[in-house]
Amino acid sequence: MSDNKEKKFSICQGFNNLSELKKKETTAGETTKRFGASWKIELFKYASGDITSNVRCECTQTGDWSINTVFDLNFNGKVVITGRPFEFNQKDTSLPLPFIKKADFANFRIQESFTVEYHVKIIDMNGFPEKQKSMKFDDRVAKEASDVILIVGDRKFYVCKTYLSFHSSYFKDLLLGNVERSKKFVKELKDIDPEAFQDFLQVLYAVSQIEHDTCLEILKLADLFDANVVVRRCEDFLMNQSKETLKIKFQLAVKYKLDELKKKCFAEMTEKTNYQNFIPENSADFDTDVWKELYSRAVSFMWK
Repeated sequence: MSDNKEKKFSICQGFNNLSELKKKETTAGETTKRFGASWKIELFKYASGDITSNVRCECTQTGDWSINTVFDLNFNGKVVITGRPFEFNQKDTSLPLPFIKKADFANFRIQESFTVEYHVKIIDMNGFPEKQKSMKFDDRVAKEASDVILIVGDRKFYVCKTYLSFHSSYFKDLLLGNVERSKKFVKELKDIDPEAFQDFLQVLYAVSQIEHDTCLEILKLADLFDANVVVRRCEDFLMNQSKETLKIKFQLAVKYKLDELKKKCFAEMTEKTNYQNFIPENSADFDTDVWKELYSRAVSFMWK
């Protein structure tokens, strides 16, 4: 089956003690599962001391499969490659990249410890089974119990306005102000992906768990709809189950005002943390308090 919905994720891997890594051998990072595939960053060190990095994608699918991607590559926050297309499939599971000469390490901020980060955009996927829904919002039961029809993309969601309004101030303002009683209230929600909305509703109705592939989109909608119970569930997932990098968790904590997650991120920063990598392109993304705390954490290790 083909899935043409665009998906994005990041995978980050830190490598320590570069000088001690064995030459002519591959060092593999941790495996991360995203969108039905397993991803990991690998580092190969040549006899000369030069290095190359690649991303490996592996699937358990039988038969032909493919994942068309476009990716960016950063070394310690420095952009190395942008907009490179590549198709992963059952024959080509590894994305090859040019090697970096030892003499050029300084240009890429590579020292004994460094971080490799890939930002991946999936254009389409083929050969993967359709994701099963935990709850149907368009079957006979949903239609009979609903008093609101929400149109999202090409799909209709039959829901209860009282339940939505109780958990979301956005839907409270949108739905409870309507006084039509003779027929169901129909409202179109524009610029929202129907699959992401399905995942959001399933978490709101507590019929499915948040997953690595769905958390970011669910959090985005929870913030948009001011659905605090879903925001808290996303924060709990990011704190206790997510495999996202510390950098990404910190960015999400700041953007969506997830105070407990932000405290946990600060607590996990150490003297080995690459603080420069946390600096956003737009300084206004962090308020004064965040900048102060980040600076204090970085400076505190300089005096130890």
